[in-house]
Parts: sequence; structure tokens; C-alpha cells
Amino acid sequence: MSSREKSGEIRNNYYPCEVRVLPCDDEEEASGQHRSTWGHLWADFVSSTTLHGIRYIFYQETYILRRLLWTVLMLFCITLMSYQIIDRIMYLHSNPVNVNVKINYNQSLTFPAVTICNQNAFKATTAAERNWYRLIETMYNGSSKSFSQRDLDRFHASTLTFNQLFQQASHRKEDMIVSCRWADLPCGPKNFSEQLTDYGNCYRFVAPENSRSTGADNGLKLLLNVEQYEYMPGPNEAAGVKVLTHVKNDHPRVRELGIAVPTGTQAFIGLQVILVHNLEKPHGQCQYKSLKFFPHYSYDSCLVECYTEVSARRCGCRDYYMPSLNGFPPPCDLEQYFTCLKPLYDDFSLWLESCDCPTDCDYTMYDPVMSYATTSEYAGQRFMDKINVTTLNSKLKRAREITHRMDARKLETFKEKVKQMERTFVDVKQLIEETIQKHIMNQIGNVTEHYKNAIRVTNRRILLLRFQIYNVQKNFMRGRDAMEERTLSHLCNSFHEFVFAYETNLRNLITENDTAIRRTFYVSTINMVDVRTENAKRALANFTVLYDAYVTGTPIFRYKFQKFARRYNNYIVPRPLLNESTYHNPYARRYSVKLGDDILSIMDALSSYRNLTWEVFSDASLNITKMNLVSGSFIDACEKFYHTKSTLYYETVDRPERILKKRLEHTEKQKADLIKIKSSMLNTLEDLQNTSIEMRGGVLVRMESILQATFTYFTYSNRSKISVSDLFHSNEFISDISQLRQFLQEIATRGALLYDRWLSLATRVKHIWQDIIKDRDLKEYYEFKNYTNFLRDLEDVKNEIDSDFRHVRAKDDIRFIVGNKDVLLFDAVGNLQRELLKFQKSTIFDEEVLKNNFLELNIFYRQLSYEEITQQEAYDIFALLCDIGGSLGLFIGASVMTLFELFDLFGTYIADSKTRSKKNVKINQ
Repeated sequence: MSSREKSGEIRNNYYPCEVRVLPCDDEEEASGQHRSTWGHLWADFVSSTTLHGIRYIFYQETYILRRLLWTVLMLFCITLMSYQIIDRIMYLHSNPVNVNVKINYNQSLTFPAVTICNQNAFKATTAAERNWYRLIETMYNGSSKSFSQRDLDRFHASTLTFNQLFQQASHRKEDMIVSCRWADLPCGPKNFSEQLTDYGNCYRFVAPENSRSTGADNGLKLLLNVEQYEYMPGPNEAAGVKVLTHVKNDHPRVRELGIAVPTGTQAFIGLQVILVHNLEKPHGQCQYKSLKFFPHYSYDSCLVECYTEVSARRCGCRDYYMPSLNGFPPPCDLEQYFTCLKPLYDDFSLWLESCDCPTDCDYTMYDPVMSYATTSEYAGQRFMDKINVTTLNSKLKRAREITHRMDARKLETFKEKVKQMERTFVDVKQLIEETIQKHIMNQIGNVTEHYKNAIRVTNRRILLLRFQIYNVQKNFMRGRDAMEERTLSHLCNSFHEFVFAYETNLRNLITENDTAIRRTFYVSTINMVDVRTENAKRALANFTVLYDAYVTGTPIFRYKFQKFARRYNNYIVPRPLLNESTYHNPYARRYSVKLGDDILSIMDALSSYRNLTWEVFSDASLNITKMNLVSGSFIDACEKFYHTKSTLYYETVDRPERILKKRLEHTEKQKADLIKIKSSMLNTLEDLQNTSIEMRGGVLVRMESILQATFTYFTYSNRSKISVSDLFHSNEFISDISQLRQFLQEIATRGALLYDRWLSLATRVKHIWQDIIKDRDLKEYYEFKNYTNFLRDLEDVKNEIDSDFRHVRAKDDIRFIVGNKDVLLFDAVGNLQRELLKFQKSTIFDEEVLKNNFLELNIFYRQLSYEEITQQEAYDIFALLCDIGGSLGLFIGASVMTLFELFDLFGTYIADSKTRSKKNVKINQ
């Protein structure tokens, strides 16, 4: 072997020596072999080294690539395993829940408690007997928000409670439950217990045993009379009943959860039982909680107990449906309810914030499926056979009399029809009594008619002018007064005293040596200035609002005038007059805006005061001249402010009111002139006033007596509406109406002329219309209310008035005196007769009354099974450990495979290296 081989220089290296152009001398010497030429030697060397170099590079790259590949695989497995383990841990911490639904079949099921409430809370006849009708009507007839202590005092009801009202004035179960069957066995009102709920006084049925079969025939079957003829104002307005099925220990929330069933129907309520089992925290939201007023926990019971505690804590009492323990808390009387408890109800969020009512962990629901059928004629006859029609007729008649007398809407409707007949009758009577001579009666009729038209227009203008004056006073001038009271009057109030106090403080600030006392003087002085400055800022803001209000006509306040809606305020504003008041003369133009500048001057002087105060405090020296200059500027600004303000108030703020009052005074004088002319025209006819002896002594007297007898119905309770109906449907009254109709038809064929002061009346009317149409300050309101008559051309209106008055003066046909008075009278009589006939029919029990008052209710199970919904934990520690074990197993398996692969790679490489070394030795030899 050569010396290099012996020294170990050639090992796993495939290059026996450095690559160069010339052959290695050492190798040639060691081999001891002679080459024929250098070229043969070089060729053998190159071929040997090239082959081994290529193989070496190939093995090196393959080794690196395989190592990189398996390293990446290892890292990927580690990442995947870590992600999976973290994901499973997070999933466990999210407390997942599975919901299992199971259907269970039983031979029998506990029938739920059934609470039935009449949609109408109070019974009219009972409430009237106890003198509670007007009280209840006032509370619930749309005015409960304005119900006050004065109303309670008026009805002497301060100590009365809702418990008394509901328990003593509600519909009784004996009247409401006409028939009852449970599981095809008879039952009755005795099987129902009285219970106060949030829907009033209700009645609860608890089945004596479990339900053993399904269908309507095996449940609770009721025939109910809701006594709609006894309905009166109350907390609810529907007709029928409200039904709630619930667990008998639960407090029924009928208002929120009850099912409404109308009258005239057969209602079928099929029930399905659902049992719910919830998990406690952290997997669920349920919680076991003991209650004070209820032996068993439920969300509804917890909620009403919470409401009870809140009402007891805030008001010292409870609402009528809330529970109590040993009489505490006591029920609220009406005074406590309206002064304390009702405001709490209005802010319902306060109740919920105080309540901690978790979901029940185990509770039962009754899922209803509703279906309806209209009561058939056959069913109606069957119902009629079940009830005592005679007794019901008596109750019906009595209830109708009381409800028609006590129900303000019905009473007012009837009274209005009677008054309408009275008004039309008075017109006809006046016409007849004054129509002894046709031309006089014609004059009276036409004067009266045109006078009314003119007065109506005049009154409308007077009303609108008063509305404008009120609007200016309350929504503009009242704003000035409020600003004056709050800021403007205080801005320069006692400004000389303020200057004296300020200067005194500055002098004290100089003379005082104690630092703490000096700082106190300084702070006190600064506060004096700052208070004035803040007031000046507010005064400037108030003045800006006031000035802008007059310029733009935007009201500052929203006071309501009489029955006019507030939205009318923006249109009744006399915008041109208000805007004109800011520039109508030099004073208004100068001083309307100047007040803001004066306020700014005051603010500048106050700012100088503040700076001067700091200089005195920091330098401990006082410049008397500078102080006098600042005080002088402040006093001057305040004097200008007072002068400007008084001028502004007189020339701008108060001017619209003065002008509007002059317009109103002028219009009222025009109205007085109209009255004077009308009186003069009628006085000329006083000697000719006669009436028809026959009609006055016969028909008119009898009709008037019937009217007087009718009005006694409204003043005395001993006269019934049926007796009034008998009067208007008597043969005598029908005969008198026929005679009167014939007489008025005869009068309608005549006429006469009016020859006196029509021209003066026409002139006054034209002046009134001229003032109305030319009033630019009311034009916006005319357009808003669509008063087309007030928006017409003035000349057209004058021409129309002249033409109308000429036409009236030319007419002498007496039928124009009658006009439509006869039609109105007979229409009023016909309306009144129909009203009374309808009332008479309503007092007779028939199928219509049956349909409006009765309903049939069937409550049953659809099937004898119950659905059980159970919450279960979806993932626990054991499942987490299993998932982690699986991830670790996957990673370890991949890791073992990777190790075997690496061992194989290293083994292959070593074996290949040894093989190449042996081949090298043979080649070299």
C-alpha cells in the first residue's frame, strides 16, 4: 500500500488526491508500476473519480431530502396533536349540552289545573248596586292615566281595595258556568274555586282524578255564559273568556299566557304534556330556589313573589292578585295603588331588575292545540234547552236597563238622539208659533238663518283671534317672561351693589397679609364674577332663542289652547306680524338685535373683572384707575342693557299682542252690530207673533209632554227605557206625527218677503268677510285647515253676499221658512224610534243573544303520552382524556415510524460507504 493509504489520508473520500493536470508523483512512486504514457494514467484517474463523485453526491442529497421530509412530518404531527388537545380542552370548558327527547306512554295522566277568566272583569248590575259603576268607569274608560286623588275623594273610595272590587263586583261562577262535565261525569260551579289572578277574579278547576282517555268526551266540557249584556268598562275590552292550563301549584299568569276564546264558538283545546329537565350551572341556567309564599318553585311563582316583595318594599302593600303570608303584605287600597303601585307598573324595568328568578330545573308544560267551530243552529237550540230562559230573560232585561243607563257611551247616544229630536222639535214649534202671517214668518226664518251664518263666521274669527293672542302670550311672551325670571332680570340686578362688593373685595385682597385669607378673598371674588358671567351666557342664549322665535315664528313653548291640538300651534302663529315687529320702526330695527351686543359687552366687562382680580392677587397691588375703568364699563353696559331690553320688550315683544287685541275688539264690535241689527229686525215683528191654535193646543203639547217624560229618564231612575219606548210607539204619538207632517208640508208651499234692514246686515257681513280674507296672519292657518271659504277672492265673496241677500229679499215663498226643519224633525223621531225598538228587541233572549254570550269549551288530552326533554352533559373529563390519548397515540406511532426510517437511512449509508471503500482498494491495486 502507498504511504497515503497507510497514513489514513484516503478514507471515505473518493478523491485520492487533489485534482490537477499533472499525475500524482507520490502515487506513481507508491504503486511501483510504470505507465507507458501520462495520458493513460490521466484517463484512468478521471473515469474512476467521476463515477465515485456522482454516487457520493446522489447519496448526500437523498439523505438530506429524506431527513427534511421526516422532520417536517414530525413537526406537523406535533402541531396537529397540540391543536386537537387544546381544542378538546376548550370544548370541555364551553360546557356543551345535549338535549334528549323521549316520548313516554302512560295509562293515565294528571289533568292540569284549568283557570277560566271572564274577559270582562266587572258585572254592571252588581257594580251599580254597590255604587261602584262610575268609579270603575272613571278608572278604565280611557282616563286611568289622569285618575287622581280628587277622583278618589269624589267617589269616597280611597280606602277601597281592588280585592273588594274584583271579589264583590265580578261575574259569579254560578252565572257563568251553565253546564259542566268532566270525563263524561257531571260537575258544576261547586267544582271551581275562586282565585284572583292578574286578569281579575277567575275560577279554577282541579280534576278529582287522572285522565284515563283522550278526546273531547273524556276531558273537561263547559258551557259558559260570559254575560256580555252585563259588560262594562274594565281592564280588558274583548268578549269571551281567557283559559290557562297549568300545574295546580303554579301561580297562573293569565294575562300573558292565557288563551282567548270568543263567544258564539265551540272551542277545542287539545293538550300535550311536556316535561322539561334542565341542568344547573355551569352547563345550564336552572337553579333550585325556595320561595316564601309558595311551597314549590316555578318561574311564574318566583316572578309574582318578586313583584310582591318589590311592591311591599316600595309601597307597603301588594296588588290584588299577589300572595300574602299571615296577612302581610296587606292589599293596596286605591289611593296606594294610584299614587305608588301604578307608577311602579309604568316603569316595569324596575321590577325585572329586582327579580332573580332562574329557570325551573324540572317543570311541566301543557302545549295546547286550538281549533274552533261556530255554534250551529242545532247547537243553539240544544243550549236553549239547557238553560232557564225565563230567568235569563229577567236578568237580561234588568241588565239592559242598567247598562244602557250606566254606560256613558250608550246613555250619551240615546240622550243625543233625544236632544236632536228636542232641537228639531223646538225649531218646528217656533216656526209654527210664529207663522201666523206668512211674510212675517218668512222674515223671522231668513233673518235667523243668515244671522246664525254670520255669527258662526264671526265667532270663528273671534275664536281664532283669541287662539292667536293666547299663542303669542303663552308660546312667545311667556318665553320672554320665563327668560326674564331666570336670567335676564338677574344679569344686571343690583349691579351697583355688585360693583361695590367687588371693589371692596379687591381692597381687602390688598390689605390682607394672611395667604389663606387672601386666597379665600380671591376665590370669593372670582366666584362672584363667574356667577355673573354664567348668567350672561345663559341670558345671551335666551335672547337668541327669543329673537329667533320672533323672526322665524317658531314657538318657544307648546301651550294648548282649549280643545285645539298642539300641532295647530305652529300654524296659528302670526308669523308676518311677529317678524314685522323686529323692524317696523327705527327703534325696533335698532334695538331688536342690540340686546345681544349689550350682553356681550357685559361679558367683556366681567372678563376684565376676572383678569383684574388675578393681577391684584398675583401682584398684591391694585391699580385704582384700571379698576374704575372696568367698573365704569360694567355699569355703562348694564344701563344700556336695561334701556335696550325695555325698548325691545315694548316695540318687538309686546307689539303683536297689542295689535291682535285691537283686531279682536274690532271683531267683537262687529258681532255686537250684527246682534243689534238682528234684534231690531225681530222687534219689528213682535206685534205679529201668533201661533196656530190647533197645533199648539193639540199635537205640539202632546209631543212636548212626551219629550218631558223622556227627559225624566235621565234624571230619575224610576223611569225605564222600555216605558219610554212604549210612549214613542203608541198609536197616539204616531197619529200626531202624521198630522204634524201634513201641516208642515202645507206651510212649505208658502213664502213671503223681508223688507227691512237686509242691506245693513249685508254690509256688516261683507265687512266681516273682508277682515277674515285680508288677514295675512291667519292665512297659514286657513291653508292648514283647508278653509277654502277664507281663501277665496274678496271681490267674489262680496258679489256672492250681495247676490244671496238680494235673492233672499226677493223671495216670499213660505217654504223657505220651513227649509229642512221638518225633515230634521222626522229624521230625529225616526232615529229615536229605531233606537228604542232595537233596545226592546235586545231585552228578549233569542239566538242572537245566545251567540253573543255563550260558548262551549272542551279541554282534553290529545294522547296519553308525554314528551320528556332532558338536558345532559355532552362532554366530560373522561371524553377529554380519551381524545388526548388518541392524539398522543397518533403522534407516537408517527414518531416510531420516523425513527425506523432514520435508522434504515443511516444503516444504508454506512453499508454503502464500506462497499465503496472496498471497491476503491481493488481499483487502486
